[in-house]
Amino acid sequence: MAEKISIKDWLNFFHPQPLPAWEELPDFELYMDQLVSLGNRYLADLTDAPITSSMVNSYVKKGLLPRPIKKKYQSTHLAHLLVVSLLKYVYSLETVKKSIDFVLENQSVEEAYHTFQKLFNQTLVGIKDDQLPEVQDDAEHPRLETAETFAIRAVIYKTMSNQLLKKVEQQEH
Repeated sequence: MAEKISIKDWLNFFHPQPLPAWEELPDFELYMDQLVSLGNRYLADLTDAPITSSMVNSYVKKGLLPRPIKKKYQSTHLAHLLVVSLLKYVYSLETVKKSIDFVLENQSVEEAYHTFQKLFNQTLVGIKDDQLPEVQDDAEHPRLETAETFAIRAVIYKTMSNQLLKKVEQQEH
């Protein structure tokens, strides 16, 4: 009979670094290559594809990031970049932009980033305490079934989040 292992044990190998607090973001101006490098360092274990200069330029053109000032970026740019880079895996860039714009109507970039960072890091820590299913440790499917479970949760959470965003949008109009 195959031994059961818990996903909690399996997740011991999942150690992404938490998002930095606002106070940990650089308080000096950055050039594009520094912005990209820092963004990639902060998101190293959280995203599949590295951030590129082309992505940053595209995000600026689409209004997802503020325009740089004399080709220099600040902590507000880095905060935007981190949030956009994470949310784009779940939402279209259009939805990400609308959500960011909505949040920034009522909060500063610093306040909004602090809230996002706090929730993100709490969720990251909470994953290890979550009620996760047991999987059979046999040669056939344990990782596949685990990946499928996570994908299903992602779909459900995205659906719930979309419905909440629609309700918020309806309340605003």
